[in-house]
Amino acid sequence: MKGGRGDPSHFDVRRVGPGAWAAIARDGGYALCNSGIFDLGRMTVVFDTMLTPVAGAKLALAARRLTGRPPDVVVNSHWHGDHIRGNVAFRPAPIASTQRTRELILTRGREQWTSDLREMPGALRELDAADQILPAADRTVFRGWFQGTLAVRRPFRPIAPDLTFDRKLTIFGERRELRLVSYGGGHSPSDVFAFEPDGKIACLGDLLSIGYHPSAGDGNPRSWAAMLARIRRLRTETAIPGHGAVGGAADLAKMERYLRGLVRTARSARRSRRSRAEMMRTPPPEEFHDWTFAGFYSENLARAFAQSK
Repeated sequence: MKGGRGDPSHFDVRRVGPGAWAAIARDGGYALCNSGIFDLGRMTVVFDTMLTPVAGAKLALAARRLTGRPPDVVVNSHWHGDHIRGNVAFRPAPIASTQRTRELILTRGREQWTSDLREMPGALRELDAADQILPAADRTVFRGWFQGTLAVRRPFRPIAPDLTFDRKLTIFGERRELRLVSYGGGHSPSDVFAFEPDGKIACLGDLLSIGYHPSAGDGNPRSWAAMLARIRRLRTETAIPGHGAVGGAADLAKMERYLRGLVRTARSARRSRRSRAEMMRTPPPEEFHDWTFAGFYSENLARAFAQSK
């Protein structure tokens, strides 16, 4: 573990600074999202708990081995299932997020779980259909996503945070602090990121993706881009994304360009009276053409188009 290896079927662990590690989800595993582990000095914090209780339990074990103590506090970046369904593996540690995220997990989060169980068996079969056009890399990620979800032992219900805040909560350890910050909604109706000021390390949840198209279907690309601009002003040096490899300030700027590009394309389509369907055929800009989940791009354009009225 000290060498940086996590559970090979779900995630790898990489040290990103003093007392800080990133758990990077492996394509095809049951983690799907990345997580952060922070040793603040007699205080261990885990940021996001992954897609499944199985991956969450492996993450809790990794945190304990790395820091010498079980996680004291868990943080949920937002309500989406791939970031919160491992919560159950961290009990009895308190789970922190915004009040809005708590409300969304108790409503939409539980509805999403029910719909996933209903829809994913068919979606899993479709991955192997003869007419399947998804790239192999996408199929690998989706297969792990669907299989991991369906493998969760039942009965199961997503667990919501029991420690909530509005805009900021600072967790203090004996050696360093971790600031939990929400600028409101960007990727989702309420997003939280963690910032460790000594190492200038930001753990961003799905506010940042590196090498993967984000999903804007539950968010607001314009507000999201503005949030990333504010985060860049913190002079972040190391950025742990919700999906993809660990990056830095340049990756924050790249994601901001992606989102502002969606807004520009949508507004241009409105001005020129192009139809939504015609606009959705616009290909991704060249600098994003090799990102995984390319199919999300047209959906992201549709979201920006709907909000450009």
